[in-house]
Formats: sequence, structure tokens, C-alpha cells
Amino acid sequence: MKPNTLRLLSLITLALIWETAGRTGNARLLPPFSKVVTAWIELLVSGQLFQALAISLQALAIGFVLSVIFGVPLGLLMGRYRRLESFLDTYMTALLTVPMISFIPFLVIAFGLGLHSRVWIVFLFAFVIIAINTTAGVRNVDATLTEMAKSFGARERELFLKVILPAALPMIMAGIRLGMGRAVLGMVTSEMILAVVGFGAMLMTFGASFNSAALFATILTIVLLAVALLALIQHLDRRLTPWRATS
Repeated sequence: MKPNTLRLLSLITLALIWETAGRTGNARLLPPFSKVVTAWIELLVSGQLFQALAISLQALAIGFVLSVIFGVPLGLLMGRYRRLESFLDTYMTALLTVPMISFIPFLVIAFGLGLHSRVWIVFLFAFVIIAINTTAGVRNVDATLTEMAKSFGARERELFLKVILPAALPMIMAGIRLGMGRAVLGMVTSEMILAVVGFGAMLMTFGASFNSAALFATILTIVLLAVALLALIQHLDRRLTPWRATS
């Protein structure tokens, strides 16, 4: 059975189980899947989903792009130069382990409750994992490749562009995929805690009014958005690393 067929079968099975559980159990806690779909269509027709999507994507796109722009080069440098990695290791570990919501009060003081703070939260959620994965990718490059390139007279710039970067690209793209997942989490967190806008506002409103069907419809929209963005990055990964498919 093909992977796409299995995925479709998995989704149909989940929908059937969800529908059955919603009709036989507590509908307020878990509404039937059909009611969630109806609520989703109503939100779509009313324009609420499009408005929330426009607001949420703004912070998500800016924050994630910045995390890639800064995370990948820093990870390449940390992976290549051990002294730099040793110098920054404590800070990277701290950013990886400290809950990102602990930075919210500082961001509010520095940037207020607007877009800037939400962008910074998305950036912090995604940046560290991208940088660490990139560092690991450089560390895992076969030493014989770099030694062979050096023996043929390759300079440091050529080593980076022609040997290290292509060899580390699979791990870099894996880090970017993980970073996107964390960026979506940061987007929702910032909207629920920092500024009640976008999808965060919808989650808070529907949760407070016990509108379970609309609440699950909003959650489903966020999940679909994350899946679509991850699929886009995976497609880009296949385009950038075609040798992995053939191997």
C-alpha cells in the first residue's frame, strides 16, 4: 500500500473514531467530528479564519525567516570552529532549556504588546533548534571529505560552500522543519499570553464561551497550517538534496 493511501486511511480512521466518541461520550468535552467540520465551514464563510490567519502569519513568517537567517550561519560557524562553539555553548543550552514564555515580560517592557514582541517570541522558539541542528550537521560531516578537499587546494570558503554545506544540508533542513514546528507553537503562545489576537484570540474566546466545536475547528486549522508549512519545507528539502532520494 502506498504511503499516501496509508495516510488517507489513517485520517479516515481518526475521523470515524472521533465521530463515534463524540456521539457516545460528552459532546461538550469532545464534539463529534461532523459538528467540528460544520463550525469550521461557518468560521471560514464568516471570514474569521482568514482574518486570524493574516494576523498570525505575519508574526510567524517574519520570526521564522529571521530565525533561519541567523540560526543557520551561526550553526555553521559553531560546527566549524570549536572555540566559538565552546564560547556560545552555555548560552545555547540556556536558550534550549529555559521556557520561552519566561522572556515575555522582558519583551513587553522592551517592545510593548505589538507585532515586534510576537515576532521575537517566534524567533526565540525556532532559532535555537535550527542553530543546534546545523551545528550537529557540520559536526557529522565526514572528515575524509574535508581532508580530500584540502589536499586538492580548497580554501576555507570553498570548503564551506562545496563540501561542508552540502554534506550538512540534510541535518540543516531537519532543524528547519523542527524550527517551523516550534515557530507555530511560539506564534500561538504569544497570541494567547502576550496579545490576544489571531488564532490565540479565537482559542481564548471559544474556550471561555465553552464553544467546543469552534474551539476544535480553530485547533484543527492551526494543525493544518503547521502540516502544510512542514510539507512545503519537506518539498524544498527534496529539491535541495535530490541525492538522498536516489540513495
